[in-house]
Amino acid sequence: MNHFVNNAKRSLRRMMGGSIIDIVCGLQILGVVTYLLSPEFFDYLILNPALVVRGQIWRIVTFLAYPPAVTGGDAISFVIFNAIGIYCVRLFGLLVEQVWGRFKFNCYIISGVLLHAAVSVLIYLITGMPLPLFPNYLVYSFFFVFALMFPDMQVLFMMLIPLKSSWIAVFEGVMYIYSFVRGSLIDRIEILLSIALMGIFFGWLTFGKKGPVYQKKRSREFQKKTEKIRVVKNPHRCAVCGRTSEDSPGMEFRYCSKCEGSYEYCMDHLYTHKHVKKGEKPEE
Repeated sequence: MNHFVNNAKRSLRRMMGGSIIDIVCGLQILGVVTYLLSPEFFDYLILNPALVVRGQIWRIVTFLAYPPAVTGGDAISFVIFNAIGIYCVRLFGLLVEQVWGRFKFNCYIISGVLLHAAVSVLIYLITGMPLPLFPNYLVYSFFFVFALMFPDMQVLFMMLIPLKSSWIAVFEGVMYIYSFVRGSLIDRIEILLSIALMGIFFGWLTFGKKGPVYQKKRSREFQKKTEKIRVVKNPHRCAVCGRTSEDSPGMEFRYCSKCEGSYEYCMDHLYTHKHVKKGEKPEE
């Protein structure tokens, strides 16, 4: 398993020189421009499962180009709201990447993309309904993930407005609940997929080999093993008089190289004892 993970890390580094969040934001900027200049061409970017099955595989990736803030206002407000949205997506995406590491963060986004595509195609194959799924809740989940990891941290929104992470989590949670209750079937599916994805990755980070649960388990197992291993310190004992190092803490004890066997003597008998032959007992 470790070999597979290491190979995956090397492959991702070769494919993506920079951060994947830059690719996501680049696609979103492309989506905003395309949505304004050529709405007809924009239809070629969304995740339509019926067309994916027919071979338009690029939609699995280009559906990330869907603007993060689609409003019904004029072009200026559309650009302003989406500029703020893309800025927030990149800001919190980079924050999560710094905590998780680039490999885990890349896996999070790639898994989310593949999960949306797989569910969309599966629903189409089972029911015949070509439900197009959008990446809004996938990229909005960056806010939720960061807020769950650091609920007490404060972030300067637009470099000016201080926002506490717990406020972001509450706002995000309210938005999820409202959209799930009042939204369409597509909204409900996207919310469930985003929650499932966050649960999978928090489970990986919590219960994985580098997670706190696994580390605590290893620590408990190590403590149990060390408790079972008792190092018994045998005191030095003179083979002639029986005196021990506990009886005379300042006394030195030595082994005699001329005695046949492992016999130890205090300094009073080291030079005065009779050397022991095999089968004999030590005498003074």
